[in-house]
Amino acid sequence: MVTYFKKGMVTENKSNYDYRRVIEETDTPSLYRLYEFYPDNTEKTLASISKFDPNIVYGGLFQGYNKQGVLTSKVNFKNGVLVGECSYYYDNGKLENVFLYDEQGNNPGKQQRKWVTGIDSLGNQFIKDGNGLYKQTDKGGFTEEGNYVNGYKDGTWKGTGIKTSYEEVYEHGVFKSGTSTLADGNQIQYDKMEQQPEFKGGMSEFYKYLGRNYKYPSEALRNRVNGRLYITFVVEKDGSLTDYEFKNSLGYGTQEEAVRVLNECPKWIPGKQHGIPVRVKYNININLAQR
Repeated sequence: MVTYFKKGMVTENKSNYDYRRVIEETDTPSLYRLYEFYPDNTEKTLASISKFDPNIVYGGLFQGYNKQGVLTSKVNFKNGVLVGECSYYYDNGKLENVFLYDEQGNNPGKQQRKWVTGIDSLGNQFIKDGNGLYKQTDKGGFTEEGNYVNGYKDGTWKGTGIKTSYEEVYEHGVFKSGTSTLADGNQIQYDKMEQQPEFKGGMSEFYKYLGRNYKYPSEALRNRVNGRLYITFVVEKDGSLTDYEFKNSLGYGTQEEAVRVLNECPKWIPGKQHGIPVRVKYNININLAQR
C-alpha cells in the first residue's frame, strides 16, 4: 500500500508531495513494516507497526531521517507508546538528547520520561547521567530554569516571560505546587502543571450532545452514507471551539452538519498550562451509521 502526503494530509497528486508512505505485510500476523520516502527517494522513516487503519500504531524500533538522510531519531514503541531508551540527534547527526521512558507507566503523578543526556547545539553537555541545570529561552523570549536530579525535575523551577511568570516545586519528578504571576500582579495558585480541555460532564456527555443534535443530512441518508468523521479542532481560552480540520471526507453534507453542531456546542472547560488558560488542539470522531 502506497500513500502520498502533502502538508500532513493525504494527496492524490503523485507529482507534488512532501513524502510517500509504503506499508508492507510481514510473515508475522498483525505486524507490518512502514517506510516513508522524500520525493528524491531519501529515507524519511523506517518503523514497525501493528495497525494502520484508521491510525498508525507503532511497535518496536522507529528511525527518523531528515532530507539529507541524517538520522535524527532512534526510538522504541510498544503499542503506540514510547518505551525504553530513545535518542534524538541534531540535523548534523550529533547527539542532542537521550530519554528513558517507563515501560510500565506505574508511577502515578511522576514524569514518565527520565532525561539521561542533554547536549546543546554547541556541544556542551548540561545533563549528564540524569543530573544538571536546565535553562532554555524559546523564540518568544520565555525562559525556563531548574535542576534535574537522577533524570527528573527536582526543587524549585522558574519560568519568566513578557507577560507572565511562574514558580513550581517538584520532588523527584513529582509536581507539588505552582504559582503563576500575571502582568497585573495577580497570582494564580494551581495543583496541576497542565490540564487538558474538558467538556462539562466528561466526554460521555459530549458524545451524548452530538448524538442528540447531529442531524443526518438528507443527501447522506439517500446515499446510505456510513463511517466515521475524524475531526481536529481548537478549544479556545474561553472554551469555544474553532479551527475545524477534517482528516477524511464522507461527503453529502456530513462535514457541514458536524461544523454546525460543534459551533453550537456549549463551551468547554479550557485547557491550562501553569494555571493559565491556553488554546489546545483536540481530536474526536463522529460515528455515522444508518440502521
